[in-house]
Amino acid sequence: MTDTGTLTEPLKRALDMTLSLPAPHYGMDRSAVKGRIQEIAALVESRRRRKGPPLPRKTDIAQLAELTGRDFSRQREAILSQIQAWCELAEQRARSAPPELCAALEVIAETPADAKALQTDAHEAWRSFHCGACKAAAVMAGAVLEGLGQQACARLGQSASAAYARMFPQRAAKPPLRYGVDEALAVLRECGLLSSALTHAGRGLKELRNFVHPDLARTHRRGLSSTHALLALQALCAVADELAFGLQSR
Repeated sequence: MTDTGTLTEPLKRALDMTLSLPAPHYGMDRSAVKGRIQEIAALVESRRRRKGPPLPRKTDIAQLAELTGRDFSRQREAILSQIQAWCELAEQRARSAPPELCAALEVIAETPADAKALQTDAHEAWRSFHCGACKAAAVMAGAVLEGLGQQACARLGQSASAAYARMFPQRAAKPPLRYGVDEALAVLRECGLLSSALTHAGRGLKELRNFVHPDLARTHRRGLSSTHALLALQALCAVADELAFGLQSR
């Protein structure tokens, strides 16, 4: 997953170059135009394998060097429309969390209202990431992790309470909706809903969220980067998917 700006930058450059491309006419030197058309094609090809609407074919772009008049205008308009549609869809997707995550949160949450609250925070995490606000993305991903852990434990009822008593015998009993991140992950692991690997992934997400604190950043001599934020979002999706599968299988 790449932030929207990085994802669409080549295509937006291709849009600008296509818009400013002069129509071929008699007597003009077409070698320079062909060079620009090849660059446009290369920019489009860099995003060919990404999910989205169909992008213009290389042959269609290459024809811009040969067409004139209305044929050139129609071809250029068609190419611009395809590139623009791809960029618009990419920007639209950036405003919300993946549908797979939203579906998993619906399975995990006790009530539709709880699911809606978790999904709202998840959407905020994804919007923050695509806007370049890496710290906000990690914080919101951590908030969703804490919420879905509590909701999953609440769904387990007495099984979660018994697992909590076994895992933390020195601590007083409390409702699942008041479990901390580490407590919820430990209970879910004890109940068999989370594998060891994804339990560690959840704990790693919690630690990444703590990177927003200046003291911790100074200790590690670095702040929270887009790579950290991306890892946090991926960990959240993996944990949510496994919890949803486990709850549905019970």
